[in-house]
Amino acid sequence: MAMVAFWELYSVWCVVNGIMQKSTAYWIMGAVFGLLYLVYAGYLIYQRRRYPLNDEELDKQVGENFKSGMTGMGIIFGIITVGFLIAFGLAALLK
Repeated sequence: MAMVAFWELYSVWCVVNGIMQKSTAYWIMGAVFGLLYLVYAGYLIYQRRRYPLNDEELDKQVGENFKSGMTGMGIIFGIITVGFLIAFGLAALLK
């Protein structure tokens, strides 16, 4: 739901920014995104109410999978960041 809230805020920002800049396409895009994510939020709420998760073992496993996935993504992001820093640093030094 945090992702839905972020995209809803972004769509509101697109609408307001599009109106202020007088860009019809920009505020229409924001309105369409906002509508799509409102429908998606409703669908998520519907799914959660219809199929509740009451299995503690499954909840624990999902939490562990999320933590290990985030750790892996952090490691990969760190390696890529260090690679870019080295590449740009060498480019600046050899200039």
